[in-house]
Parts: sequence; C-alpha cells; structure tokens
Amino acid sequence: MTTSNFDEYAQTQIDELKLLDSENHTSVIFKLDSTSFNKEAKEHIIIGRIFPNSDIFNEGAFQIQIKVPLYYPLNTPTVKFITPIYHPSVNKDGEFHHELLLKTACWTSKTTLKDIVKAIVQRIDAAEVYWSKNCEVAEEYVKDRMEFNCKALEMVKQYALPRN
Repeated sequence: MTTSNFDEYAQTQIDELKLLDSENHTSVIFKLDSTSFNKEAKEHIIIGRIFPNSDIFNEGAFQIQIKVPLYYPLNTPTVKFITPIYHPSVNKDGEFHHELLLKTACWTSKTTLKDIVKAIVQRIDAAEVYWSKNCEVAEEYVKDRMEFNCKALEMVKQYALPRN
C-alpha cells in the first residue's frame, strides 16, 4: 500500500470515528481530540476520549492514543491510555491489551478503527482477566473485587477527565 493510499484509507477510518459520538444519542462512547501523521514512523496518531458506562468508570472520560501503522489494516494499531486507569487490560505505562489487536488472534483486515474503539470501551466496562496486561490488577479483580473497585474509583476521581 502506498503512503497516499494509506493516508486516504486512514482518513476514511478517522472520519468514521468522528461519527461515533453522533450515532448513538443515548451514550457517547468516543470523541476525537486530534489526529496527526508521524512522517518518521509513517503512522497516523489519533488522540481521543472514551466514555465507559460501567459503575466505576462512568465517572469520567479517558484519553487514549491509537497509533495506526503504515500497513493498516494488514497490521494492527496499538492503543495506549494517556489518562491513568486502574484496569486489568492496561499496564502501568498505559498500554492496552485486547485480543482483537493481536495479529495472530482475532485481527482481520476488515477490522475498523470504529470496531477497535467499541472493543476498548466494552473491555473497560467488562474486564476479561484472561486477556489482561496487568496480572496483579487482574488477580485483585478476581480475588478481591471490593479492593479493586476502591482503587479503580480512586484513580477515576484523581485522573479521569470530565465527561463533557
């Protein structure tokens, strides 16, 4: 795929992301903050905010970064949480893990950025410890949910962005 084809395809995908907040009038799940193209790495960088709905995480919004590589959709994007979050699928550096983003697992070239954002929100709302990025938090999520909930809510109060 040439850079111009990549740019055109990525821009189409980014335009679809912009529509996410107008598609579902009952609850917004994503707002696009910015996009840029890193010429050195030949990747699009998308910054946006997700709006989870679960009891703990619906108290705020969480800024994420999606790096879309040059050979997307053949290669998978990477997702990083910019806003700190206490969750089994996010490590201390903000790296997000989901089986959809593994080229060897569930990824197909038909997976859209919109699919990815929806998967991120769903995973934050319903943790899946078998696909965790942070084993300690996953263990706490399973063995001591009250403690997990307290720590997660504390981080939401401390770091989450307003939901407007």
